[in-house]
Amino acid sequence: MRVAFLNKPGLLLWMLAVVTLFATVLSAVHFRRQSTKATQRFQFPVPDKMAMDSGTAGIRVEGAKGQLMTLDPTRRFLLNSVTMKPVFITGEDAWSLQVQLSDSDIQFYLADRASRGFNAIWVGLVDNTYSNNPPHDFYGSVPFNGPDFINENPAYWSRVDQTLSWAAANGITVFADPAFVGSGCNGGYCQSYYNSSTDVLTAYGQFLGNRYKGFPNIIWLIGGDADPANSNVQSKLYALASGIRSADFVHLITTENYRGSSSQDVWSGAFWLDLDALYLQPSDIPRKASADFLLRRYPVFMMEDWYEGEHAMTELGVRQEGYWAVLSGGTLGRIFGNYAIWGFSWLGATSDPWKNQLGAAGSVGQEWLGKLFRSREHWKLAPDVNHRVLTAGYGSGSTLSVAARTSDGQTIIAYVPTGNAATVTIDMSRIKDPGSRGKCWWFNPRDGSSRLIGTFAATGKREFSPPDGEDWILVVDSLTTNLAAPGSSDL
Repeated sequence: MRVAFLNKPGLLLWMLAVVTLFATVLSAVHFRRQSTKATQRFQFPVPDKMAMDSGTAGIRVEGAKGQLMTLDPTRRFLLNSVTMKPVFITGEDAWSLQVQLSDSDIQFYLADRASRGFNAIWVGLVDNTYSNNPPHDFYGSVPFNGPDFINENPAYWSRVDQTLSWAAANGITVFADPAFVGSGCNGGYCQSYYNSSTDVLTAYGQFLGNRYKGFPNIIWLIGGDADPANSNVQSKLYALASGIRSADFVHLITTENYRGSSSQDVWSGAFWLDLDALYLQPSDIPRKASADFLLRRYPVFMMEDWYEGEHAMTELGVRQEGYWAVLSGGTLGRIFGNYAIWGFSWLGATSDPWKNQLGAAGSVGQEWLGKLFRSREHWKLAPDVNHRVLTAGYGSGSTLSVAARTSDGQTIIAYVPTGNAATVTIDMSRIKDPGSRGKCWWFNPRDGSSRLIGTFAATGKREFSPPDGEDWILVVDSLTTNLAAPGSSDL
């Protein structure tokens, strides 16, 4: 969470500080209230809009060679262009990694996450707020020698190079944020965006694009709590992204706006936008993920939800928002967050040791979420928006069960958060099998174990009740495919 603590002498001043802190916390990244205003779409510069309308603007990034994550030629899912296998994002917010950690701790963290199947992290390439000695990194280097975004410091950026190389060696793609904006222009680089010209931001983007276009493991993430109504800052973000794309035709680009919105809400049509990132509170996830998926403009993933250890989130709640997101339309995957890990025990948020959280329930649940979807055709999933697959017992609100089906009818996956308090009905005819048979499993999202339910006719409707009162995932496969138990091995 992106918060800062205030201390004032005297009772009245202390009370004022508490009120101020409370307001700051509410406006910070992970505790910020949901915006109630309509999302404002960016107004593209006229020459760029004319070029985009004519189809002559920019280069569409897809199938880039040697990348851990790029778009397949259909632009519907992610592909590892080395192995030529589809990729499911199993990620984590590691925002302060570059500035908070020593080299040895960076390597320790990356190795741990790789061992758990994590293949993506979100990192601030520079930071001026959410670290113990901003804008310095662990060794005292600053990213810019002078004003922000110019005169890049070779010592600082050579260490960024090193981190990206270590991540690549661990099979991890970095969602790289060039400079976090900051909610309500509090914290982050918002004022620096204001103080810099579009030419400066374009040049900074070109610096990044030229320096990192040869790396195999970058997705650019522009913004960070960026308010679409702030036309000044938005124009600078557009210049930054345009600068990156002018130099880097290899890596994908996405954005983060403010909570309650997605990339395409603001930037749809931008010649550089490739992926649709969702930034939502839990209750809005099923509706918004489905709505964006059905637009079929960009493939969708869960960029930021509510984090483990924040918002009084329970272990169930952290798992629930992940499965809600993927099965409702965020089929590219999900980036998860933990209260101590994202800032690596930045004292403005917590003094709890971040290493103690690496094996917490949220991380374990995220690990199994990734393994489950990698064991099935995740790249073919489409949400069951109209309840044609999960036809009854799906509940509503916090008890909502969600389902998705692969486009070839090979697999149905349904998440049931309320356990045996619900009995769900599946239309078995939605499974396509030469012998009209479906093989059914319960998958445990807490420990990755599976229970075979049985094999049934892929006709008519069948009721299923989870084994106990915990959350469970129902997996129904075409019998002929002879797939291994859910979560047991990658396809």
